[in-house]
Amino acid sequence: MQALRIFRHVQDTLARYGASAALHDIGCHAVNVIAEFQILRGMTARLRDINDPSLFDAPGFHGRFVSSGELAERYEGAHELSSAFLLEASLRGDRCYALFEGDALASYGWYSNLPSPIDEHFVLHFARVYTYMYKGYTLPAYRGMRLHAVGMCRALREFTAEGKAGLISYVQSNNFASLRSVARMGYRIFGEVYLLRVGGRRLTYATKSCRDYDFRVEPTARPRRGDRSLPRVSGSRESP
Repeated sequence: MQALRIFRHVQDTLARYGASAALHDIGCHAVNVIAEFQILRGMTARLRDINDPSLFDAPGFHGRFVSSGELAERYEGAHELSSAFLLEASLRGDRCYALFEGDALASYGWYSNLPSPIDEHFVLHFARVYTYMYKGYTLPAYRGMRLHAVGMCRALREFTAEGKAGLISYVQSNNFASLRSVARMGYRIFGEVYLLRVGGRRLTYATKSCRDYDFRVEPTARPRRGDRSLPRVSGSRESP
């Protein structure tokens, strides 16, 4: 059954994205049999890169920044907004831009100016002239309406008005649907970061082009015995 599932996945990737994508995906999964391995494609979006005006438009929806307190009061425990996540985001000063239909939450994304944990093992660093976008989520009833992209574009407009150069983020190299989506939106890929974790060792490597954006990943400090620090901020489940 597992072999059939893998075969159908490869077949689907080949049909949708071509032979090179299918081979890359197979290679990534093969390495992950013996170690945890990721390739992250770093990308930026500036306001001038958004060529489709409709990406700012979602008739029937309005957007705004929402405080962690308001989200905790109305949605804590739902829509991937755990109490631990909301508390840490609040302490870090991260901001949430959300789209609503009336009073109903439809989609959100989170934004940070600080080095941000990818998971419990690695932390992402980036140039502070950019704002890091992470943890995009659209409620199931609203998926397929491009609300994630609209929310990002509106947030980008807000951050640009505040003096930021643009948004910075990443997509895993074998997430071909998201890579195609961000390219349509206007994101530009500038480099790659390689992450490897095997046994107790954690290794990272950033390509030369990442230096222009100070884009790199470093292992997290190993927790000391008895450390009761908060859980790490999770990465984006729904990429741009």
